[in-house]
Formats: sequence, C-alpha cells, structure tokens
Amino acid sequence: MWRRPQLAVVNGSGLDLMGRLKGIWLEVKVTDNAGQESDKATILCLGPPGRFGIPKRDEEFDIYMGWADEGLVHQGRFSFQKANARGAPEEGDRISLDFKAADFVDDLKASGRQHYDEGTTFGEVLRKEAQRAGLSAVVDPALDTVKLGYRLRWDQSPIDFLNEVADELGATMKPAGGKLVAMKRGAGKTGTGRELAPILIQRRRGFSYDIDIEPRPEAGSVAASWQDDKTGRRKLEKVKTGRDGPIVVLPHPFRSEIEAREAAQANAYERGHNSGSGYFESPGLPHARAEAPVIATGFGGFIDGRWKAETVEKVMTVSGGFLTTVNVGAGEDSKGRKGQ
Repeated sequence: MWRRPQLAVVNGSGLDLMGRLKGIWLEVKVTDNAGQESDKATILCLGPPGRFGIPKRDEEFDIYMGWADEGLVHQGRFSFQKANARGAPEEGDRISLDFKAADFVDDLKASGRQHYDEGTTFGEVLRKEAQRAGLSAVVDPALDTVKLGYRLRWDQSPIDFLNEVADELGATMKPAGGKLVAMKRGAGKTGTGRELAPILIQRRRGFSYDIDIEPRPEAGSVAASWQDDKTGRRKLEKVKTGRDGPIVVLPHPFRSEIEAREAAQANAYERGHNSGSGYFESPGLPHARAEAPVIATGFGGFIDGRWKAETVEKVMTVSGGFLTTVNVGAGEDSKGRKGQ
C-alpha cells in the first residue's frame, strides 16, 4: 500500500510557507547533524525570481515531516538565511531557500573574557555562558557534575570556548531548540539523558547503501596524564576499552584527574568509532535523529549490527517521494575485528 507523505513549514503567525509555494516548490531537505555543526534546511523551487518573494532575514519557521497514517513530526526550528537563484539549459530556473537552526545567536559568537575557578562543573559553565547569550541549557547528567580545572576564556567566543571544553570531555555541544544542548558523544541520548530511539535500517530493493570497513589496531586501554598538585607528580588515569591490545597514552597532560579520565574515555570511543563509516538510504524516517543508534539488518556479513548516526538527511519531493539518508560511523562496536 502506498503511503502519503505530509509536510508543513510554519512561521510564527501560523502561516504554512508550503501553501504560498504551491506549484513552485520541488523538494524540502532537512539535515540533522551530530556534534557541533548546526542543523540546516533547504527548500528548492522553480524560478525565475520574479515568481515569488523570499522570507525576511532570520524569519523563523518550524518544519514538520511525516506520513499521513502516522502524523507530522517536528524536525526543528530554522531561520531563513539566504536565497540562491540560478538557471541552466538542462534544468531551467531554480531558486534555493537556505535555512539554519534558529538558535545560533550573535552573542554566542562575540569574543570576550571570563574565568572559572578550579572545581567549577561543566554544567555550571555551560549554563552561565548560555544565560549570557539569552539561552537556556540542557546538559547530559553524565556531564553536568564533571569538575573542571581552572578555565580562562580570553578573547574567545562562548561557542568556541564551550566546544573546546566539550571536546576534551568527549561531549558534543550545539544550539538546538532554543537551548544549548550538551551530550556525551556516542551515548545515543538527548541532553536530558533520554534514550534516542534506534534507527532501524532494513535492506530494500531500490535503496542504496555504501559502507567502508577499516579495521584499526586495537588498544586494551587508553591512559591520559594529569598533574597531582599535592604530590607534584604526574599520574596516569587509565580506561579499559574492553578489547585486546596494548595501552595507548595520550601525549598531552590534562588539568585534573576527572578531565584526564573523560579524555581517555573519549579517545577509547573514537578508536572504535572510526573503524567503519558510510551511509544507508531508507524510505522516510521522520523520527530519525543524529547521534541515535542505527540497527542494520538484511545486509549480512560485517554490515549487519549496530552503528551510530552521524548525519540524518530527510528529503521530501513534490512528486510524493520521502527519502532518508543516514550517514553512519561504527560507534562503540569496532568493525573488522577477528571473528566478525
């Protein structure tokens, strides 16, 4: 039975932009990114430019996608950034309307200075920087109470400073839904600690996939050093990877025992995550989100199993098509091990 896609792009006044673009729009694409990259959306339309006006700069729209038998699912709030008009003999006139996640406010990009004393938690730092930018903050419980060493933001933007700290802790941090959201990398959870629903990918005729497996040398544990001020000695914080192999020591020391442990855990995760990558295509998956676990079945061999969504791209076309492309990494399941 053929399923009918549903789409709505609504502004703050309740006006559906797709109604205004009826007979003109060709496709709507929403890209949900993991990590620090801002989410984005594009509406492709028929030209020439004189056929319709464009939204105002930074005008905000909520985008919904779904199936008629399941209902619409909110994909995010996006602000209009720019329009691109082009023409070519092969395709005629086209206009692209480009949007990005509506939360990347200017105050997050303005340079400034701020210091945080040793013992301040990551959650406290994130909430304070978010408050200054007029945003609220959502922090993964596993990160909220992590104590940091002395931190100095010197002629640096809040977003760069927070990304720098998040990287060291093995976290992802980006504005989304009117908030600054920090999550443990690869945890498959929202910033509030709620489990992200797995993305189920079954092999289907007519849908593409492309997967690379690059087995990496395995480490039995990863260690990071830190300076113990009480003894004046450098110490190692070790994290087991759950695999067979030698110990790997990170080259640069960290400010505290906790930060060293978080860095070692993040590196251990990345060693497995980088062992496989690629993409799967699927009929439209309106609930799919970046960072969610991906369960692949029906492909066989080294492909079946658990992956992690790096980027989720959803495309809906005026002809009734609804396609989702999930770009994946290996996640915690190191690919290409012996016996796989």
